[in-house]
Amino acid sequence: MKKQFSYLMAALLMVTFVATGCKKDSKEPENEEELITTLKLTFTEVGGTATSTFTFKDADGPGGNPPTQNDQIILAPNKQYNCTVQVLDESKSPAEDITTEIIAEANDHQFYYEVSSGLNISVGNLNTDPNGRPLGVTSRWNCGAVSGPGTVKVTLKHKPGAKGSNDPVTVGETDIEVTFAARIQ
Repeated sequence: MKKQFSYLMAALLMVTFVATGCKKDSKEPENEEELITTLKLTFTEVGGTATSTFTFKDADGPGGNPPTQNDQIILAPNKQYNCTVQVLDESKSPAEDITTEIIAEANDHQFYYEVSSGLNISVGNLNTDPNGRPLGVTSRWNCGAVSGPGTVKVTLKHKPGAKGSNDPVTVGETDIEVTFAARIQ
């Protein structure tokens, strides 16, 4: 009887160890949100080589202290520009270029460009993710006649598993949203 009890106890302990040792972690890995302190838009006129960069900086990120820099976008009339976005965390030394992570996770990110009415700018030709959906790290800006003042709102959305080809700006979590004053002159 004592021997049977020992075997039964050993079997019970073995089942307990196996059951707890093989338990799957139900948590999915979280996408750690980065601190975004800087957003840069770099414009190159189509057919030219000169560049103009317009920057937004908020050293401590959203909330807290107000931004320390928010440039006005000034572009020439009747021109086309290729635009490249760069997203940085400058609270670290050296600064971390978050743009590379956005490109690596292109299926889960999208930039949006909202131009206020009365400003003769249209934004299109956004680069795409591997599935052919808009990403927007690069874009083409077409400028019409002299106009402004107005604004251009640049929004980066994080959309894990929910990105579609024509999603509105309301879908997903906002990683950064910046409104630049703008004019064509």
